Amino acid sequence: MSYLNIKNESIADFSGSRPESFFNRLYQSPTKLVLVVAFFVFICEFLTMVILEQFPGLSAGTANVLDSILLVIFLIPAFEIFIFRPLLLQITIRKNAEAELTIEKNKLNGILDTMPDGVYIVNQQHQIEYVNKTIEHEYGPVNGCKCYEYSNGRKEPCLWCNMSEILAGSPVRGEWNSTSTGKMYDLFERPIRNFDGSVSKLMILHDITERKRALDEVRDSREQLRNLTAHLQAVREEERAAIAREIHDELGQVLATLQLDISWLLGELHEDQRHLVEKAEAMSGLIVNTVKTVQKISSELRPVMLDELGLADAMEWQAKEFQKRSGISCDFAVELASKSFDRGISTALYRIFQETLTNVLRHAGATRVEGSLMEKRERIVLKVRDNGRGITRKQINDPLSIGLIGMKERTRMLGGRARIRGVYRKGSAIVVQIPITQRKE
Repeated sequence: MSYLNIKNESIADFSGSRPESFFNRLYQSPTKLVLVVAFFVFICEFLTMVILEQFPGLSAGTANVLDSILLVIFLIPAFEIFIFRPLLLQITIRKNAEAELTIEKNKLNGILDTMPDGVYIVNQQHQIEYVNKTIEHEYGPVNGCKCYEYSNGRKEPCLWCNMSEILAGSPVRGEWNSTSTGKMYDLFERPIRNFDGSVSKLMILHDITERKRALDEVRDSREQLRNLTAHLQAVREEERAAIAREIHDELGQVLATLQLDISWLLGELHEDQRHLVEKAEAMSGLIVNTVKTVQKISSELRPVMLDELGLADAMEWQAKEFQKRSGISCDFAVELASKSFDRGISTALYRIFQETLTNVLRHAGATRVEGSLMEKRERIVLKVRDNGRGITRKQINDPLSIGLIGMKERTRMLGGRARIRGVYRKGSAIVVQIPITQRKE
């Protein structure tokens, strides 16, 4: 309720009618009220003089007494109407306004005291003007303490105090770790202007201790999962390499021996043993195909050239193999200062490139793929782009897109980042950047 409403209601209650009469309007204008009082005094004095003229035989003393009595009689209604009544009305208005303000203040305090967030107000001299029940529950009664004494137990203003910024009119938001309670708060501070024109600082504290603890636990859990994933990836690559070596060395050696034996057998057979010759030749062809299959399996498990010739040659070989198997044109350019890098970087980039080509073959419907591998500012950058149907945002964020998730995790574990985007019917692109932490000489 505004002051004007309080004033109008008080006038209506006092006069018994709505504030639409001359007197009620007059009471709201002190200037007009003074002019009316002066005019009324003049009329009273004029009437007194007119009456006294009707008694010319009165003595001077009697005339003066009668003049005073008549003037008082005439002025009493004027004082009642124009002085005492407005004073009483103003007193009533003031009391009603004070009562209304007290009610509103109690209501506001009741609202603030029920808030779960802490609220308190500090003036420019660091004196606490108000704290709600939440703050009192955390820090106890104020007892005239300054804000730095009350909340931090210091004897002088805090070094991180931003009172000057607040007084300049700039709201501040941040996090505050209370040494008194050991809790973390989301702190919002802003200036408020008082009735006397001074500026105070309003602070709202939201307890985020549990949320911070939960976030830390989630962060630690994610870090542990990433470490576990990195360990599993390393173990997986080691097992692949071991299996590839076993297949290449053991099984390849056996097949080579069988091939020599078949060749010797063909040399020992005569022309009249044609059916045996044909059988031996078929066995020789089967062994040759088996050798090729073993080489393919071994290269897919762990390409030998990735370890022997380096990342660039392995990627170029993979691009040629993809083009040969799929019939999709695949151009790959390399601009590297060194051919070999840290084993983890080489393996990650090779697997990401391999997975990208697999996705192009399965889902893109593309006819052309362009890729590049280069160094930029101590980072190795892999770019792959196709002209297919274009990957959608939904597909990128799909939790079941294990291949894409694997790419991002491999990159993140090496301190890099992977960006995947697509344009409808214009193709998809992936850009992987990994810092070069170590080169393999």
